[in-house]
Amino acid sequence: MEQFVLQEGDLVNPVLRPAGVLVPAGAGRNRFEAGFPQVTAQVIKKGGVAEIMCISKPFTVVPMVIFEVQDVIAAGQVRQTDRLGDAQRQGPPGTITAYLEPLYAGQADDIPPGSRCLANAYTDNHHRLEHDDALTFGQRIFLHVVDTVGVVHAAGLRIRSLILPLQTLVFTGH
Repeated sequence: MEQFVLQEGDLVNPVLRPAGVLVPAGAGRNRFEAGFPQVTAQVIKKGGVAEIMCISKPFTVVPMVIFEVQDVIAAGQVRQTDRLGDAQRQGPPGTITAYLEPLYAGQADDIPPGSRCLANAYTDNHHRLEHDDALTFGQRIFLHVVDTVGVVHAAGLRIRSLILPLQTLVFTGH
């Protein structure tokens, strides 16, 4: 048990102040959550590939696989309040929540649970481009452009993994 701050005489009431948070021993080990913009809802699928870069493991990009995608978006829920709902007072759009696991065993073992990470998910159109004769010239160009954008994003993630420790340790004074 970690950070349990309950002392003799403390009032235990979840409304006022919870005494502690219980976290199961294996929680958060080798499983990661990633939020993607709603526009990616049609391409973030179970079995897709992704990569993460975590602040707690600098200079490292870990290949991941999407093992589950939440089937609802966490935005727009109705809560009981004392105010009437106003369509113009909506919060920002929610995200697609994907759950990731390392593609290869052991690669994320030394990333502590709760680490802040950046994630990229990718599509792969190579097989489709090679075997689908029904694709038009324009569709082929479009799919090549999509895959090229993925390569650029992968390069960007690697550059960030190199720059992040420098930013954190040198420029912020930590």
